Amino acid sequence: ETPPPRLHLDLLGGPRQAEVVERLLGLGARRLDIGQGEVPWVVLADPEGNPFCVMEERPEYVASGPIAALPLDSADPARDVSFWAELSGWVPVGSPAHGVLRHPSGRGPLLEICPEPAPKTPAKNRFHLDIRLEQGDEPDAVLARVRALGGSVVGHDWGELPWQVVTDPSGNELCLLPARRG
Repeated sequence: ETPPPRLHLDLLGGPRQAEVVERLLGLGARRLDIGQGEVPWVVLADPEGNPFCVMEERPEYVASGPIAALPLDSADPARDVSFWAELSGWVPVGSPAHGVLRHPSGRGPLLEICPEPAPKTPAKNRFHLDIRLEQGDEPDAVLARVRALGGSVVGHDWGELPWQVVTDPSGNELCLLPARRG
C-alpha cells in the first residue's frame, strides 16, 4: 500500500468526456471513488491503480492538448506557486483553481498547485515533475535558488545520477535534469 499520489494527470475530456471515459475503460482503466462526491469530472484508475481524472469542458483547457492539467498537492499554494514559477519559468494564469501556472507560450497543460488534503508522508512520491536546466544554467546556482525558495536537496543512495533530486517547499520531489547538449 502506498500513500495517495500528490501529483496526478487531468486528461482533456471536454464535450467528448463520456466518449473519452468509455475509451479509457476499454483500455483497462476502472472507475474510482476517492470521495470526490458530485463533481463534473470523472475519476478513473489506470491498470496499475494510479488515479487520474477526465475533465469536463473548461475555458482554461482550450490550449492544453490531451493533458489538461497536472494537479500537485501543496502545504502552502501561494508559496509553492512562487517556487514553481521561479524554477520553471512558467507564469501564473487566471483560473478558478487556487494557484495555476502555464508555459509562457500559453500552450500545454496547466500546473495546478492545490491545497493538500493531508501532509506529505516521508515516502517518495509515486509521480514527480522534472525540470530541465537551460544552456548556461550553473547547476550549483540552481541548487542555491532551490534552497533560497524553500526547497531542499535530497540525499539518496541510488549511486551517481546525471540529474539532481530536490524537493519543493512542501516536500514534493522533482528532478533537475542537465541541459540538452548542443
